[in-house]
Amino acid sequence: MTAPLLEIRDLRVAIPTATGVIEALRGVSLSVAPGEVLGIVGESGGGKSMIARTLTHLLPAQAEAQGQVTLAGTDVMTLRGEALRRFRGRSVGLCFQNPRSALNPVRKIGDQLIDRLREHAPGGDLRARAVTALAAVGLRSPETMMGQFPHQLSGGMAQRVMIALSLACNPRLLVADEPTTGLDVTLTGEILTLIARQARDGARGVMIISHDIAALSKVSDRLVVMEKGLIVEEGSTRRIVTAPRHRYTRRLIEAVPDVTTRRRAQPREDGRSVVMAIRDIDVTYPARFGRRPAPALTGVSLDIRMGDTIAVVGESGSGKSTLSRAIMGLLAPSRGEIRFRGKTMSSMRFSARRGLRRYMQMVFQDPFDALNPRMSVEDIVSDPLRLVERDAARRSAAIDRVLVEVGLDPTFRTRRPHELSGGQAQRVGIARALSIAPELVVLDEPASALDVTVQAQLLDLIRRLTERRDRAYLIVSHDLATVRALCDRVVVIDAGRIVEEGPTEHVFTNPASPKTRALLDAAPRLYTDAT
Repeated sequence: MTAPLLEIRDLRVAIPTATGVIEALRGVSLSVAPGEVLGIVGESGGGKSMIARTLTHLLPAQAEAQGQVTLAGTDVMTLRGEALRRFRGRSVGLCFQNPRSALNPVRKIGDQLIDRLREHAPGGDLRARAVTALAAVGLRSPETMMGQFPHQLSGGMAQRVMIALSLACNPRLLVADEPTTGLDVTLTGEILTLIARQARDGARGVMIISHDIAALSKVSDRLVVMEKGLIVEEGSTRRIVTAPRHRYTRRLIEAVPDVTTRRRAQPREDGRSVVMAIRDIDVTYPARFGRRPAPALTGVSLDIRMGDTIAVVGESGSGKSTLSRAIMGLLAPSRGEIRFRGKTMSSMRFSARRGLRRYMQMVFQDPFDALNPRMSVEDIVSDPLRLVERDAARRSAAIDRVLVEVGLDPTFRTRRPHELSGGQAQRVGIARALSIAPELVVLDEPASALDVTVQAQLLDLIRRLTERRDRAYLIVSHDLATVRALCDRVVVIDAGRIVEEGPTEHVFTNPASPKTRALLDAAPRLYTDAT
């Protein structure tokens, strides 16, 4: 039997706080063999990332860690100074969740790679080795990529660069912490397959940390399920996804969205008014930093009627978010027109356009980025209300009413964003959008940053809201299971153009575009043929 590459025994991490001690890890034991892909799955706060942080000595300063961690014969817990620095560069490669925050925003990609090689694996032509590292993770035109900055990359490209940095010095263990959060379904599959491939030569171990058990089931050899700092179940991926033993594992599996779930048929009324009419619009991003003008949308036309729930789907970079920004008046089309409530938005003065925005609201992808950390929930929700309701008593009643509508107790009024879970924060964002009774609500990937069980709860809320038919909803998403369960119509965008549009069930059962078929094939599902 092959000796473990990584062995963790009775690992405990405690974090003292002003109100007590948080037990982040409570006696965790696991191992990773050479050539093995271990998936660690669970919800936020379960302790998954604490394992990665302990491995690399990146725990909070006040944290106290105890236990045994051995990697390739090295006692990780005793490493300090120069020995720790060498270990981080040569023995373990850590791929962070958010590549944009992990990459230096003011340095070119090539310089960051060359620095890593020079420090931990010197020798040879460093530039040529950096180009090879970028090519190895599937990036086209790696020579061009060397001269680009992180902000010039798409999410998928930035994540591939992060993987290249992690692998550049040929570490014995690759740890990927939530490497696909926010990526579309096709990119998620590509990134996880790329990461898992690093173990297939038999020399390197791979640990993938994720809340997405469906994605891990496709690439992992074994799964470890964590809840509240404890391992509640572990075993072969096939056994866990087909015969889970712990109630928490079953809960994670039950929360996996099912792409075959259909939206309950809703009565449609004839003569519904058109809330927004989009006619043959182009959107082009201007030339910047030496790059040419980039067309983002070309010839897009769409009608949104009162009571509609429309999904806009496509891969990262296809133009979905650009369309949502143009709808909200945050981007001006270079050609065509957008009419809202019968008025052409581009020809209106700023003050008039701002007044029109009270009838349209947006719910953003990351709830914590979208909420002011200094404001209470009451202030956040009442902020747009102040524009339309001067009476303080009626405004207060409206806050309570909308909080209850999104499933929050009115006692949440005094909380601030850091006191909320991800699902609660997103509910506050929805409450803020609904508080002034808009006619159109745009939701940009409203659940992609959340755990699967929280996603299920939030999507159930959105489903109940859309079934009331008292406003129009446009949902930007790459999650086709969500789209099928929530939306009446689907618009598929590829390379800035609408390639397919129609009733949801027709598009799902009879896709006409190859891009639609590719998205359907990539929809997340539990794989049971893993080893």
